Amino acid sequence: MKRRTARWILVAASAAFAASPWLAAADKKKESTIKDLEGRQVEVRQNEKVDSSNERAMESYRAFLALSSSDAKLRAEAMRRLGDLNLEAGEIERAESAVQANADLKNTEAIRLYAGLLKAYPNYPRNDVVLYQLARAYEANSQSEEALAILDRLVGKFPTSRHYDEAQFRRGEILFSGKRYPESEQAYATVVKFGPKSAFYQQSLYKHGWALYKQSQNDESLKSFGTLLDLKLLDAKSPGQLADMKKLSRPDRELVDDTFRVFSITFSNLDGAKSVDSYLAKRPPKPYAYLLYSRLGDLYIDKQRYTDAADTYRAFVAKDPNDEHSPSLEMQAIDAYKRGGFASLVLDGKKEFVEHYSLGTAFWQGRDPGKYPAVVKELKTNVKDLAQYYHADAQKNKKPESYAEAARWYRSYLSSFPNDPDAAATNYLLADTLFESQQYRAAAQEYERTAYAYPFHAKSDEAGFAALVAYEKQEALLKGDEKAELHRQNIDSELKFARTFPKHPQSNIVLTRAAQQIFDMNDLPRAVETGHEVLARQPPVDAQKQRTAWTIVGHSEFDLGHFDKAEAAYVEVQKLMPPDDKDRQAIVERLASSIYKQGEIKNKGGDTDGAVNDFLRVGQLAPGSTIRSTADFDAATALINAKQWERAIPVLEGLRRNFPTSKFGPDVTRKLAVAYSESNHPGEAALEFEHIAANPAEDPAVVREAVQTAAELFERTGNRPKATAMLEQLVARYPSPLDPAIEARQKLANYALKDNDRARYEKWLTEIVQADAAAGKSRTDRSRLYAARASLIFAEPTKREFVAVQLTAPLKKSLAAKNKALQSAIKAYTTAADYGVPEVTTASTYEIAELYRQLAKDLMKSERPKSLSGDALEQYNVLLEEQSFLFEEKAIEIHRSNALRSKDGVYDEWVQKSFDALAAMSPGRYARSETIDDYATTLP
Repeated sequence: MKRRTARWILVAASAAFAASPWLAAADKKKESTIKDLEGRQVEVRQNEKVDSSNERAMESYRAFLALSSSDAKLRAEAMRRLGDLNLEAGEIERAESAVQANADLKNTEAIRLYAGLLKAYPNYPRNDVVLYQLARAYEANSQSEEALAILDRLVGKFPTSRHYDEAQFRRGEILFSGKRYPESEQAYATVVKFGPKSAFYQQSLYKHGWALYKQSQNDESLKSFGTLLDLKLLDAKSPGQLADMKKLSRPDRELVDDTFRVFSITFSNLDGAKSVDSYLAKRPPKPYAYLLYSRLGDLYIDKQRYTDAADTYRAFVAKDPNDEHSPSLEMQAIDAYKRGGFASLVLDGKKEFVEHYSLGTAFWQGRDPGKYPAVVKELKTNVKDLAQYYHADAQKNKKPESYAEAARWYRSYLSSFPNDPDAAATNYLLADTLFESQQYRAAAQEYERTAYAYPFHAKSDEAGFAALVAYEKQEALLKGDEKAELHRQNIDSELKFARTFPKHPQSNIVLTRAAQQIFDMNDLPRAVETGHEVLARQPPVDAQKQRTAWTIVGHSEFDLGHFDKAEAAYVEVQKLMPPDDKDRQAIVERLASSIYKQGEIKNKGGDTDGAVNDFLRVGQLAPGSTIRSTADFDAATALINAKQWERAIPVLEGLRRNFPTSKFGPDVTRKLAVAYSESNHPGEAALEFEHIAANPAEDPAVVREAVQTAAELFERTGNRPKATAMLEQLVARYPSPLDPAIEARQKLANYALKDNDRARYEKWLTEIVQADAAAGKSRTDRSRLYAARASLIFAEPTKREFVAVQLTAPLKKSLAAKNKALQSAIKAYTTAADYGVPEVTTASTYEIAELYRQLAKDLMKSERPKSLSGDALEQYNVLLEEQSFLFEEKAIEIHRSNALRSKDGVYDEWVQKSFDALAAMSPGRYARSETIDDYATTLP
């Protein structure tokens, strides 16, 4: 309540200054604010009455307001100032312990004036100030609810008022006092949003946290309290550093202490130190974090909850034992155990302290022990006693837990006093303790430290070998990634042992074993290096170790892609193997692969001859290897790719001969077919293509091509029966694509024609026509051509049938037969012409024209009725001439249409024949070739 009163007095002082005549004039230029008075010191004199000048000013304002004719604006201002003076006087009198009744009268008068002003002048421009003052007056009169109502009006109506943040804070205070925590939370939150620019920001943060706490919203409340701690405790220039708390003002120290107490109470109501952990885990690192644990622990001490206190102190230590405050909290934990009378826990605490803060531990990194004398003193007091106690206990009862404790304090002793003269021997004892308690990994590390971290001593090599034994023991207990990691450490230890102690009886064995293990881990460069290291030992290692080393080198070089070096190593391995060695074949295979891989590389690099030589070298140096057939095949392939056909053929023939059941059989056949073809051995090539075609496992497209190629080659060698068989197979098995199948049928038709087998000839022509007709959208220009030609050939018999019909008496009967034959022939030629193939169309047109021409001739040659003579016969002849003329004109018209195709660029033998026919039928008009041009110009 004192802070609130002081604030109101500060505002009252502003009203008093504004009441002076000269300040009133200045007020017109610039309205004063609370911000202007933040630096002003207001002195409150006890037992001193209000300045009589203020009383006179109040009397003056009352007199002015008594004048009914006063200006409304001036009356409003006078009412506000008189209210301010009354309020100020009441605040001062209360602050000076004056008579309470007088203060209440002043406040009541101020309330009456402010309320009257608001009612009489609702649009008065400074009504936010009036509301602010009225709320003050109500609160000064202990009328909190009325003050809250006025503040609600102020923040609701004047959100931009300079008093807005203070009004929200006052609302929060009244609401909080009334235990209306959700509403007070909102009011404080509004002020918090203003940030540091509001004079009420920090207080609002504090009270906002309390309002949330009262609603059991602990996590949310801690956010506000945490922000307040950040403001007070973080160095403004270095936010990651803690501010000098000694420089905090007394109110700030009290505020910080109160805030820490809230944190402590909250954490104690939740889950203690775990709650602190959770809180800090969600935020950036806080340099004052240790205080959260310390203050919570202190709270537990006050409540005599000693183990909880110790657990809390130790929680910070566990979180960061290397923090500079951790030793102090560790000591506080030990002290808490002492207060509670927990002797065993005190002992445990001391153990933990020594473990954490032995000299040489992480805590001392970058720290000077001389600057932490208390920590060093505590350490030296306890470390020797603990080490001696547990060492003796372990030797006495041989229990694992005793060994564990002994090991702990040996470590602590060594880390604190690493330069002690008996440090190496002590380290060896530590390793033995760990080994005997089956802590093999830790034992191995300590044996290694004993062997290599100290100047050479009597147990150096013994400790180095003991480390290997410990690694072996530990490895047997592990699985997966953990085992693999330890295995790598073991190998490193083996190498170090072998190199450090080459005269040790186990040194060569250990080095050879390390080489094998490194290879097994696929660390190939290191395996090669270690293998050669074994081979370089002097005196040399025995034959078995040499063989192992060469094998490791060979395998490693092979896997690294150094195939020439691998080949050399495998040759050395073979020298060290008896002929009947069970592993010989495996080395032969590796040797073959090394040679083969060299060929592969050369082949990819374009060195064909080198590649072929390497591939064939496999058969020379490793003839019994399973990869030999592959090498021979690749040699042949390289030769074929290089178009060295004559060299490729014997390799392929040898491959077929040596490996008749090889998976490369079909490929050998294909490659031989190509090689024979390209080297001008068509007969042999045709047979290979025939083999390809007969392979049911081949790709259909490959088979189709093989059938077609075999047919061509058989034809080339004059083997027509074989060529015919291949073409018939092509047509039967591969009716599509259409063009090759059509052409095959045409060839078969041609073969039949040469053999004078008319039936087969017409069969294949018929198939050509049918295949084209059935192709639908798959028809091609090529299929139309062959079908059109076939149709033209099929039209010839109809022409012969037409010519064969003789016109005999009676003419009507024979002419009907002639006409029927004519229509049949025309239809056949029209069918051929309909394919739209120029050469067939011109031939068909010519033949149709000639049919009409022939009909004209046959009419004139027809047999005359024997009953006619004289005029009757002459008249009959005239009629025949007229009819013959019509057919001849028809023939001319059709020939002319054929001849006109020359204008479209179509000029073949049939067009020329039409020209010749026109010249013969109408020599006067078509005797010259240019006549057709003249005729064309007369066409409509």
